[in-house]
Amino acid sequence: MRPAGRAGLWAGLLAGLAPGLVATLAAAMTLIVAPQALAATPYVDGISDQNLTDWNGALWYRGPPASPFASFLDATLIDSSPTPLRFARYVVAYDLACDPGGGAYQAFRSWLGDVREIGLSPVVAFWYGNFDGNRCPRLPAIPSSVAEYNSPIAGVAAFMRAFPGIGTFEAWNEPNDGPGPDLPPARAADFWLAATADACADRCATVIAGDFSDAQPNLASYERSYAAALGRADPPNWGIHPDEAVNDEETTTLSDFYAGLPNQAADRVWYTEVAAYYCTPTRNTMDGYSAAQLQQTQEQRAHFLVTTLMQYPFTPVHVFYYEFMYRQGRATPCAVDDSALFAPGPGSGGPAFVPRSASQDVLPNVSPQSFASSAPAGRLVYYPTFTGQIWADPWHATSF
Repeated sequence: MRPAGRAGLWAGLLAGLAPGLVATLAAAMTLIVAPQALAATPYVDGISDQNLTDWNGALWYRGPPASPFASFLDATLIDSSPTPLRFARYVVAYDLACDPGGGAYQAFRSWLGDVREIGLSPVVAFWYGNFDGNRCPRLPAIPSSVAEYNSPIAGVAAFMRAFPGIGTFEAWNEPNDGPGPDLPPARAADFWLAATADACADRCATVIAGDFSDAQPNLASYERSYAAALGRADPPNWGIHPDEAVNDEETTTLSDFYAGLPNQAADRVWYTEVAAYYCTPTRNTMDGYSAAQLQQTQEQRAHFLVTTLMQYPFTPVHVFYYEFMYRQGRATPCAVDDSALFAPGPGSGGPAFVPRSASQDVLPNVSPQSFASSAPAGRLVYYPTFTGQIWADPWHATSF
């Protein structure tokens, strides 16, 4: 029987070729069929924290001299690394522009100044109205219409005018988050359309679609409904928060997300927020887990992120890690999910820092010597990471 169709024609041609040539052609065909694999970022290139200004004890710009961690970040992760950080992400209330005198507005303004001062590109995600203490009596906490969302007086349109020059937006943070401020998929799609139209009024910024949480069982169905509601619009950039995939060390949720993309061959995927948990309210040293167990688990999850979820067939163009430095001012460790790569040094009160072992996977090109001034005393153990680079490991000598 003659092979049918184009696939059969290729099969017939390949059958008559030498095995070595077959392998070469097969590799070339793979590149042709899946060009998006070439666009994936090989390393984490974004910060997804809200608390960047805290790392210096106050403002980076117009503020005091840099703290040890601020100096480390600036010199090692931004200016000197062969794989430097490029982006910083911030989640704001969609109606932040309603109250320029409020604390939420001023906190964002300080963050934006800091990000620009240290040379990172800002990425802004919109969320519910009373987020981060924002107050706006003119608009509801969750907009029920495009008119409210994109209000030129206090909504997204007003925000974009108040803060020109931001090149990347996320239309709505985790719209499928069932326990939180979720949105019907059609309304979330309308918000992407509205934000895109406004962002292109006088300039065309990137507006990321989706921005889904993979921790919700509705991910696949929600994504299909969202894409259908977009009509003929074809967003080239899609966001996902693959925390479930990382911390369960499984690929199902992320595979489902990729399968639901409208244009799988061309859509660009951003991991706009992803974290490997060190501890949680139910998994911490108060619940019987040792610090060594917590470190090992976080490192294992971080390793899975970079060696599996950031590798083909997954093709994230940018990856934003949450969070880099343990938040200062938090009441107690693990009161919320703690995914920090660095923790305050013993007795330091916060300015000094200690790297957790997961940092070697997330930041594989950072030299261990960069940690010398802040690492605790202890026996150093040398072992290779997946990149083949040799690391000095002071992490297991600390209680963090």
